[in-house]
Amino acid sequence: MKKILGLLLSITLASAFADSTTDTTDAASALPVYINVNTGIAKLYNLPTGEWIGNINAGYNFNSYFALEGGYNLIAGSEYGVTTTTNILDVAAKGTLPLSDIFSLYGRAGLGYGMNGWSGTVNYSPTCSLCDTGVNSNYGLALVGLGVSFSFDKHFDLRVEDTAYIPFSNTYTGSINAVTGGVQYNF
Repeated sequence: MKKILGLLLSITLASAFADSTTDTTDAASALPVYINVNTGIAKLYNLPTGEWIGNINAGYNFNSYFALEGGYNLIAGSEYGVTTTTNILDVAAKGTLPLSDIFSLYGRAGLGYGMNGWSGTVNYSPTCSLCDTGVNSNYGLALVGLGVSFSFDKHFDLRVEDTAYIPFSNTYTGSINAVTGGVQYNF
């Protein structure tokens, strides 16, 4: 799966750098700034259940194939009888492969900063990852995502994305896989 993600992202990034022409009718050039809001479910690999995720991203399209974006992600749920939250700030490069006027595939790769927290009283058990004092609450991470975008008009898109967040250190969440859906507004 990682090789496929890498290949798709490499192809879209190569296309972005190979295109030296500008098309003034191009939607990405005409409306380069965008914001999207998404919601879905996330699987935190060191915790037993899935959790809700919501995120917001703002970005700039340099052309139809390449954009840079920054985002905020909130992952919240209930584990071991306590409330858990994960906040992630990220910056990513986004490569897009337009397949038609309304359908595009895209890949994202970037870096982020994660902050974990929980509130409540935990009863100790050997399987309780929240009870482990050797984990980091604040950490760096990498993100890799693949998605599809359906354009309704030049301003609105629907999107579905699968994103992996891979921490650089030991955290109580472990790696995170999130499947989200949402809307994008292009200005």
